[in-house]
Amino acid sequence: MNPFAVRALRVQFAGALNSDPTIDRMEEFVLVVDDEPPVRELLKTQLAYLGFSGRATGDADEALGFAGGDHPPALVLLDIEMPGTSGLQLLRRIKEINVDIQVVMVSGLHDLDTVRQCVRSGAYDYLAKPFELEDLHNTVERAFERRRLIQQNRDYQQHLENMVEVRTEEVRHTRDIALLTLAKLAESRDFDTGLHLERMSEYSRVIAAGVADGEYADEIDDEFVEWVHKSSPLHDIGKVGIPDAILRKPGPLTTDELTVMRTHTTIGGDTLRSVLEKYRGQTFLSMAMEIAYSHHERWDGNGYPEGLTGKEIPLAARIVTIADAYDAITSRRPYKEPFSHDEAMRRIIVDRESHFDPVLVDVFIDRQDEFKAIQQRLVDQQLAFERAEA
Repeated sequence: MNPFAVRALRVQFAGALNSDPTIDRMEEFVLVVDDEPPVRELLKTQLAYLGFSGRATGDADEALGFAGGDHPPALVLLDIEMPGTSGLQLLRRIKEINVDIQVVMVSGLHDLDTVRQCVRSGAYDYLAKPFELEDLHNTVERAFERRRLIQQNRDYQQHLENMVEVRTEEVRHTRDIALLTLAKLAESRDFDTGLHLERMSEYSRVIAAGVADGEYADEIDDEFVEWVHKSSPLHDIGKVGIPDAILRKPGPLTTDELTVMRTHTTIGGDTLRSVLEKYRGQTFLSMAMEIAYSHHERWDGNGYPEGLTGKEIPLAARIVTIADAYDAITSRRPYKEPFSHDEAMRRIIVDRESHFDPVLVDVFIDRQDEFKAIQQRLVDQQLAFERAEA
């Protein structure tokens, strides 16, 4: 880190000392890896002020020793510009030793190619120097939460493997919890969208059930409807691989940032594909993989990531695309107020045969009252929850 960045961090920290620390996270620790002793000590001091236990090293071998020890760090703040073993090389070796360790790259570089390399190699996020104390706090908190969610999901998976003699309905219920945990992991990094996953799941079920007796009857049965209902919340699971600096950016994305954002489809699809290769026969995950890959494809071929057209797009993904669009239009977001049901109807009908499968749009029109009822029911449920929490 250059001296100007160090000086900027010291000024930010000095101003923050006027507040009282209120957070206690000493049960987990953060490892700072940086070749500059002043930077290491500054970050350790900042972490202590924020309520986090911190250790520091400028040596790659010592960092790997921490990673492979009995009490490894929950998070590593890793400088990209390290002498000898580069930050990127060290990142890869840390993830090989312990995949649970979250790694946030710290750098004065603003090179998206470097960021992409780090994300592909397992980095959770990156911090660009100089950064605000609040940015450090938020990044560490989110990294700890991500680690806990991943461990919880693995516990669920292990529990599933041990439930050989448990009744089928109980296995399905636990599977659904695991799926929702994965989906919530992705949603937890995005802006708060209330019961988005629950609405998506219900809307997708309505469309799938509505088309079962029509043109796609040979592709849809009760099992298909159930799988769409359970798998649709995983549509954005790939967002766990998108840096917060892009995912949570309040304004418009640049062309390069949009390119990174769009990789959430392939990150999600590739992740689910790797699971399927290990656990063959999990058809509901096959559908989830198709949805993750293709929910941003368009009927006219102008979508991404592959530019598929018409029925080249998997049916489940075509269903989820309409459900996702309806929810995005009718829900409040940090950057917009919700639009009415009628406006959502108008927009989806306008995009019939361009963005959306016309057969599915017709089903959506026929069943629009069910969409309105689901939306109102879940809005009431969310309000009741917020009142109870207040």
